[in-house]
Amino acid sequence: MLNWIKFIAFFLLSLFIVITAIVFYNANKPFYDAQKTAIEAVKKTGQLISIDKSEVYNGTISMVTVYGKDEEGTEKALFVDVQTNEVLGEVVLSKGIQPDAAIETVKKELKVHKLLHVSLGLEEDHPVWEVAFQSENGKLNYVYVFFENGEWWKRILNL
Repeated sequence: MLNWIKFIAFFLLSLFIVITAIVFYNANKPFYDAQKTAIEAVKKTGQLISIDKSEVYNGTISMVTVYGKDEEGTEKALFVDVQTNEVLGEVVLSKGIQPDAAIETVKKELKVHKLLHVSLGLEEDHPVWEVAFQSENGKLNYVYVFFENGEWWKRILNL
């Protein structure tokens, strides 16, 4: 009888682990596919010769931001539309503020309890840093900071 209990417990634990792995895989697959497609689109255009990383940005338009270097060694970020795989724009990373500066801009005025992410995206033809964080009361907050000068653009607080 004890062996049956051990077998059933092991079987249920294994089933739980397999189902959890499948759910996480299927949840991340659209993001992975979008990033892979955007990287291929950037490679086809030849705007970047080396690609460092990419991240998904969901604003008014869903896009993938692809970071890399061009032929001259300049570090750039290209914004690729998820629907059309067209490059919407690009920025030279040295001509704007870095993510740490965007975080500091937010921390000067708001209490950041837990930083969730900082993403570079394109809103109304302007590159912005999206800083997502939780406040001390556990509420979700989004703050958008202009890439060029580090000034506030928009705040969505206490969701």
